[in-house]
Amino acid sequence: MTESNTSENMAPEQGISNAISGGIFEVGHAPHELVPAADGPAPIEGRLRKAPLRVPDNYEACTGFTLFGRRIRTLLYSTDVAAIRNSNADAIFAVYPFTAQPAITQALLTVAEAPLFVGVGGGTTTGRRAAELAAVSEMQGAAGVVLNSPATAEMVAQVAATVDIPVIATITRFDNEAAEKIQAGARIINVAAGRRTPEVIAELRAAFPALPIIATGGRDDETSAATIAAGANALIWAPPSVVELQRDMMVRYREKAEAAAEAAGEEAPVATVVPVPDITDMPVADVPTGVVESVSPEVEKAQQIGDEDFVSPYRGRLPRLPFFGRKRP
Repeated sequence: MTESNTSENMAPEQGISNAISGGIFEVGHAPHELVPAADGPAPIEGRLRKAPLRVPDNYEACTGFTLFGRRIRTLLYSTDVAAIRNSNADAIFAVYPFTAQPAITQALLTVAEAPLFVGVGGGTTTGRRAAELAAVSEMQGAAGVVLNSPATAEMVAQVAATVDIPVIATITRFDNEAAEKIQAGARIINVAAGRRTPEVIAELRAAFPALPIIATGGRDDETSAATIAAGANALIWAPPSVVELQRDMMVRYREKAEAAAEAAGEEAPVATVVPVPDITDMPVADVPTGVVESVSPEVEKAQQIGDEDFVSPYRGRLPRLPFFGRKRP
């Protein structure tokens, strides 16, 4: 009865605090301390599934651009399904130096959890085929199509008139041809000018203040910072290859095993080879006497029947067959 009165007289705030005090999140000791953290909710990660390929932290300084209600600041430049599946990039930049194929796009879309920008031509593949590939990519679920730098303004206009997803035009310098591509319908510009990328971005930003611009982040933080300062809205990050990641993992595994053996005072491990038994040396099973009757070689040879001793049981019993065309006597 006393316990019932105690639970009834307990304040609701105190009951909630006691109920959640045993969880995995840190809570306050008083009701007024139960407020969200200043930097937002705690990040959610799986026990096994995480994002090993994380884009550099300074890429988050980009202003980004909005695509179908989603903010994009970072793009992963890869066609490796394992890398795409294990990256935290906001979008995937899937451009490869081969003829665009819908089967490849479908495979990438199967594993991608972020918007996928896929290449549809511009160099070898041009004209109507590039427009048809763009239409198929849109139907498969691509978020945008990428045209290589050789694509003309007419080709950009043809693809832009075919699909409703944005057309990303790649340029290597800012000139009249680049301006014509923008006027023809390119919604996003990918600047691939090498060392001159910040310079080209600055010129492009001065002429088109509201144009979304993406570019590669470079090899170090200084290059990416200069690209962002020039006016790039999003950066493309090329991750290390799976071969490099696997090699680094094996190096860590070997170092860990050697450190554990050294800490335990063990010498260098030597494999112990167990010889494989030879079945010819295996002992014969013991058979009770009388179960198997053995025959001596002399008797066995005497009982064998040769070809000269064989007599057919049908000898003298076979009927005579008449010869055709000959009368019986």
